[in-house]
Amino acid sequence: MTSSQVSAQGIRDQIAALQRDAAQTADLVERTQSLRDAAYLALDLGDATLAMTCAVACLDAARRTPDLSLQARAHVTIALSMSNVHDDIGAASHFREAEGLARSARDARGVALVSVNAAHHDLERGHYRGSTLRLLGLLRSPYASALTEPGEQSMDQVFHVNFTRGAAGALLGQGSDQGQHAERWRLQQAELRRQLEVSVRALRRLHAGQEPLVNSLWRLDLLEALLIHTRFRGDLSAAHALADEWVALADSWVLPAQQGKALLGRAELHAQEENWAPVARDARQAAGLFGDAQPTRALAAQQLLARALAAQEQWRAAFEVQQSLSEQAERIYRAFMQQSARLRVIERQAVEAEVRAAAFAEAALRDPLTGIPNRAGALRRLDQLCAAAQRGRPGAVALLDIDHFKAVNDRFGHAAGDEVLRRVSSEVTRAIREVDQLARYGGEEFLLLLDGLSLPEARRACRRVGALITALDWSDLAPGLKVTASIGVTTVTAGQRREDILREADAAMYAAKAAGRNTVRLAVTSSSDG
Repeated sequence: MTSSQVSAQGIRDQIAALQRDAAQTADLVERTQSLRDAAYLALDLGDATLAMTCAVACLDAARRTPDLSLQARAHVTIALSMSNVHDDIGAASHFREAEGLARSARDARGVALVSVNAAHHDLERGHYRGSTLRLLGLLRSPYASALTEPGEQSMDQVFHVNFTRGAAGALLGQGSDQGQHAERWRLQQAELRRQLEVSVRALRRLHAGQEPLVNSLWRLDLLEALLIHTRFRGDLSAAHALADEWVALADSWVLPAQQGKALLGRAELHAQEENWAPVARDARQAAGLFGDAQPTRALAAQQLLARALAAQEQWRAAFEVQQSLSEQAERIYRAFMQQSARLRVIERQAVEAEVRAAAFAEAALRDPLTGIPNRAGALRRLDQLCAAAQRGRPGAVALLDIDHFKAVNDRFGHAAGDEVLRRVSSEVTRAIREVDQLARYGGEEFLLLLDGLSLPEARRACRRVGALITALDWSDLAPGLKVTASIGVTTVTAGQRREDILREADAAMYAAKAAGRNTVRLAVTSSSDG
């Protein structure tokens, strides 16, 4: 997208197109991505209600998939939307949820994405030191490699923008957390300054066009970060050039929220030089552009305007601005509360719909007799194991069949047979790990899904399950009743279709029956040793 193509109406048209795409596709992954992109565009536009509407719909679509990484990204989108309306508690909650999901999925990119976006949230709150320390922590973590993976230029670029803005701003003495993190900040000065130079060099290459920006709208953020750095370095001539470029670009795109932000940035530069006339000019214009839609920035612009007027000894004008500040703050507060109320309604409606949908979905995935997952639930979990195998995580699947179950029904009655299924389900579920799953596959067959286990580990686990079933006491139900199981085990490997996995487990289970029952056999492709 070129600068001539960017406008508020153009962005609204893109959002509408993305919403249409989301409504028309049956693919939940595509729907989630379209709504996520729409939410981010709405945030660039400064439309908080539209951003929250798209973000909530994005999360709803993501939660209907088994993809934990996709759900994590949707929670990040919600967190940023809440951050935009200063719901810090809600934003922090969704960032935590996103990180937990990404870690559960062993998704390094997802964990890094949470850190980079949470750092942006910190910056918007004026927590420059906290943002910088968060990003330094990411660099020291095992998840830092996600920033430099092929195809990850977008997150790498946002990382450098956020780090430069946070570190340079904190070193310049800006930020509301200057009195915090004192010891950590002191101990990490050398590392901080080294990384700042690395990030600034990356941004200069982007600014010079030596490398392409993934998203042309990020050029505004790029200019802001470089401006703060040049102010920290004391290169005010370069700072003015960047500030003017930032204002001109925002003006050419006709995005009021971004125009106001650029003017306020240039006003702060003039204030650093105590050049008060242009401070008053830019701050007054910025306040008008922000209006009630950007309350904290509007107040910051008005406060800077009052300061500039007072510095020029325009006492009456300064007093009038200060006097109007309290009235404006009250008006903005009322507007903010009304907007927050609207967003809460959106969120509550989405939550209520989600709870209803989750209840129906959960019922559809449960076996009514045993209460454990049914065939559909088992296949959903198997898809997750297949996705994990693509990332190199081991896994195994076992098909378990109750031996001579028809004879149990014939000799002891169907009520006893049902109780056998219920008790085996309950005892095995209680014995396996939380990350594993036992599901009723059909009739007297069960599917045991084992997360993170190699084939030898899975075989040992299945032998323990078989021994557990054999040892169950049925004297209270039917004297003389004995229950055993034949179990076939196979691995889950990257690129393997679930149909092939199930076919291998089924063949191994029949091999266990052919071997005399009450035993464990491995799939032929894995090993013939039982």
